[in-house]
Amino acid sequence: RTGEIARVLREGYDVGLLNEGFHTLLEKLQLDYLFIDTHPGLNEETLLSIAVSNALVIILRPDSQDFQGTAVTVDVARKLDVPHLRLVVNKALTRYDFAKVKTDIEGTYGVPVAGVLPLSEDVASNASNNVFSALYPDHDWSQTVMGIVDDLETAK
Repeated sequence: RTGEIARVLREGYDVGLLNEGFHTLLEKLQLDYLFIDTHPGLNEETLLSIAVSNALVIILRPDSQDFQGTAVTVDVARKLDVPHLRLVVNKALTRYDFAKVKTDIEGTYGVPVAGVLPLSEDVASNASNNVFSALYPDHDWSQTVMGIVDDLETAK
């Protein structure tokens, strides 16, 4: 496996084959959605993922470090004609006015914000051991995630 990864890094990969693989995976597993989690920033993998997306959810933190990168990614997504573009604000401090954060971010980027996720000690203490929302569906964080899902459902 390590050898295969090294070969792909050296030689690159067939973009068309990757896109075809995504579609095959969707069909064979009868998926409604396929989420592709890419590295932050824009590299070949991220650009390809954006280009083949029906919907793009950009996750950002409410800090200036993420703002410039998000602006570039939003611009690229628009140039690639991604049909449905959404932002999700992650790790917002609970003392923030989430409605204002949502309004400010939407105004800055001209893109709907599907949800503002609070920085949660409960989620952090889960340490990726379980699917937090499945264990705690009534938790505020889980409820926000469900709101994001609802937003994505109506956007498609």
